[in-house]
Amino acid sequence: MNTLALLLRRNATRRTFRKKVHLHETSDIKKRILLFILVIVLHSLAMIFFEDLDWWQAFWLTMTSASTTGYGDISAITFWGQFSTIVLIYGMGITLLAQTASDYVELRLMRKEMRIKGRIKWDEMENHILIVNTPKHDAERYLSLLVNQINITPELQDTPIQILTTDFPEGLPIDLRAKGVVHHTGDPLEDGKLECAGAKKAKYIIVLCQDIHNSHSDSLTFDTLHRIQALKAPAFVMSEAINDSNRSRFKAAGAKAVIRPVRAYPEMLVRSLIAPGTEQVLEDLFRHQGDHTIRLDVRISGIMWRDIVTTLIEKDVGTALGYITQNGDVITHPQTYSVIDAEGLIILINDDQIIPSLQEIGRFFHS
Repeated sequence: MNTLALLLRRNATRRTFRKKVHLHETSDIKKRILLFILVIVLHSLAMIFFEDLDWWQAFWLTMTSASTTGYGDISAITFWGQFSTIVLIYGMGITLLAQTASDYVELRLMRKEMRIKGRIKWDEMENHILIVNTPKHDAERYLSLLVNQINITPELQDTPIQILTTDFPEGLPIDLRAKGVVHHTGDPLEDGKLECAGAKKAKYIIVLCQDIHNSHSDSLTFDTLHRIQALKAPAFVMSEAINDSNRSRFKAAGAKAVIRPVRAYPEMLVRSLIAPGTEQVLEDLFRHQGDHTIRLDVRISGIMWRDIVTTLIEKDVGTALGYITQNGDVITHPQTYSVIDAEGLIILINDDQIIPSLQEIGRFFHS
């Protein structure tokens, strides 16, 4: 007997706790709405039967009474009409209407809070950019730069953006939300989180390195790529790799493009999405191994750009990318037939390139 009493007391406590912290679900509101409709129908029928009103007058009287408006243009005058109003409207209708309105507002506020905190599925989102993970350091600034770059890229400016991360449990920064960016709070290595973020419907998936100072981040990225691959997601997948030796492993795991995590230049990441392969060229420009750029301080005047490019290629010196003006400005990729007045050239060479002396290069253009 004592055990039964304890069980009943515990269940009552749980129900009380649930009412306090668990906001009313949609099913609760639906039940109250159906009960409210039933009350309205019963009272309207009572007004038709007892007060000899037509259906519209009965409904009008019922609604003005339930909403406590009380215009007084029509009212119940018979005993049973007034009794029905007391029981159905005063006893049930007004309370049900107030509870339904309260629960609806509460549900809307709850859903808004869940959207802000990234705790719902964005089921209507498709063909979007899914950014998986956020940088450990200065994440807000980097994401702002990345989103700005996406917004000014014509091929991507109208593409929705969603972020899957654990870093913003209380909501994304306001400037990101103002740009229409949404997020889902979760770890991509948890079961079901990639699906909740719409990985199967995404057009692009970007897997960011969490900590560029920790080589273990590559292992986490590799695991994430395997999970994306298991979903058979048709998206173009781009990932970051700290160690160059992991590039082939990442591509085998489904990544179409792999770049180093360069936090100061999100432009490189965006270019890899819309022009796959260019990320390799851009990375090579930042290092001395393989293809790299050099500056040749050669004075050139009155020569068309096409002739400069052609001459350097014919002499096996390299590929001209731009030139330096007398004012020190750098002009990249000038018009083919523009006449150049330069103090120097920016050219792309490789490790095997043999560069003649500056005097000899000068003679190429002034002979």
